[in-house]
Amino acid sequence: MYFGRIPRFSPSFSLKDAVTSARLIARPPEDAPKVHEFEQAFARFIGVKHAVMTPSARYACYLILKAYGIGDAPDRADEVVIPGLTYFAIPSIAVTAGVRPVFADVGLRTHVLDPAAFEAAITPRTRAVIPTHLYGTPCDLDAIGTIARKHGIKVIEDCAQSTGARYRSKLPPGSPGAGGTDHRVGSFGDAAYYTFGLTKNMTTLTGAMVTTNDDTVADSVRKAIDASTPAALTRARKEAVTGLAMKLATHPFVYPLTLHPVIVIGNKLGKDPIHEPFGEAEVLYEELPKSFLSNRPRAVQAAVGLQQLARVDGLNASRAKNGRFLDEHLAFVPGLIVPEYPEGAEPIYMSFVVHHSRRDDLCALLRKRGVDTTTGYMNDCSDHPLFPEFRRPCPNAATIKREQLHIPVHPSLDARDLSHMVEAVRSACLELGRSA
Repeated sequence: MYFGRIPRFSPSFSLKDAVTSARLIARPPEDAPKVHEFEQAFARFIGVKHAVMTPSARYACYLILKAYGIGDAPDRADEVVIPGLTYFAIPSIAVTAGVRPVFADVGLRTHVLDPAAFEAAITPRTRAVIPTHLYGTPCDLDAIGTIARKHGIKVIEDCAQSTGARYRSKLPPGSPGAGGTDHRVGSFGDAAYYTFGLTKNMTTLTGAMVTTNDDTVADSVRKAIDASTPAALTRARKEAVTGLAMKLATHPFVYPLTLHPVIVIGNKLGKDPIHEPFGEAEVLYEELPKSFLSNRPRAVQAAVGLQQLARVDGLNASRAKNGRFLDEHLAFVPGLIVPEYPEGAEPIYMSFVVHHSRRDDLCALLRKRGVDTTTGYMNDCSDHPLFPEFRRPCPNAATIKREQLHIPVHPSLDARDLSHMVEAVRSACLELGRSA
């Protein structure tokens, strides 16, 4: 119980992870055996033949595109369909790979790629689609896969926020692309990528993963990673210290007395003390950053990943339980729009995103009631100043960017926290309704 003061997140990083990190940073072993062990365990977890650990999701995306030769032909302008609502780094790295990002709209309440918008964005130059399982919600993989196969397009799943989420295929067993009746995301497409930052539902301090059943893709990605130099342990040390500090700062007995007052003061000054330290400058990668080539994953990251992998299903189950409670109890709050999910999707509720036409006012009222919230870092990239030549109307993405608000849904919440949060949202929305 957070005594009426509820943080927006609670990291999965644990004291055991911190001890493991300290031990392996102090006396680093050979990296390859532990990294390979984690890769094999992750491949089994997802249900694919191959998993290759990479420094970041954006580099993973780049390597997958290169493995398929997308963007390599000088006489052809290859295109990749990307959801309008996404993180800037994905269309940016596509440009680096020599690819034209073509933005397609998302569902207004699902927040994930709209299959009809995807199909409308296809041209003779389309080589791939990157369906993003945003906020832990699986896309309509049956529809997207069917459209992609019809046009000979590769499906590269973006699982950066959905590790462990499942999708129940509606296609008959054995159909091409069905992926079985109930498989994890990342096993349906031609390839997929994940990221394991400190704020994700599982972490390896830093690092990411590529999964695929394609031997050629796996070999290509592995050769690129093997050719790079190992990451400096200083970054893993910094992330471990940060992760432990975050865990302590969001503890139920610590947060109300420490971090929450800092957030309140920061908000009064027009600052977000949580978002700003973890944000990054939005830039266009005109060429591949050299840091990508000197960041090969280390044993300490893999060891933490193995410990996290053993816990992620339990943590996801807690998220889902909390998310379903919010689905039910916020469904009819005046002025509030709650999320929906594609048929067959089993979301892990990495985020619980609501919409309100007076989003900023709602955010302020919730913080007054002790509920910390955030507008998030996803952008309407279809109308982003980084990509002026690729602008394409995505009205749902624009609306979501303007109205979205992330309500806490993390595994550390208990029944009293959830009840307090529901009452805070309901009373805040009613107050906004009276002042309209």
